[in-house]
Amino acid sequence: MSKTTLGFILTGLAYLTLGTTLGVLFLVLPDLRPLRTVHAHLNLVGFMTFFVFGIAYHILPRFRGRPLYSESMAWLQLWLANVGLVGLMVLMGIGAFADLAGLMALTAAFGAALAVSIYLFVYNLGKTIFGGAPKEQ
Repeated sequence: MSKTTLGFILTGLAYLTLGTTLGVLFLVLPDLRPLRTVHAHLNLVGFMTFFVFGIAYHILPRFRGRPLYSESMAWLQLWLANVGLVGLMVLMGIGAFADLAGLMALTAAFGAALAVSIYLFVYNLGKTIFGGAPKEQ
């Protein structure tokens, strides 16, 4: 299993742990309930999407019988996705309790980083599955 696949699986599990813990805290500390959007993103994007990334990078090239188009692009995607998601979660968390000027633009920048990482995933797997010579490994 590649380090990228392991990276996505391990970070997915970390996000699942954080999202679940936040959900439990809602029962104990109801004042944290404004963080429901953070909780949902941690579980849906952090766990589910990252797990799909990791499993897809491991399985789909094997199903197609060819190597991943670019392991370095996948590694970049791992880092960009994590920076985007963590930044988005932190700023959404702050925004749930405070209305700070400029927060929306910065939140959008982290969201854009996450979106770019998803586009990299689609491109990398598209080239892997539908053609194109593999790049450097």
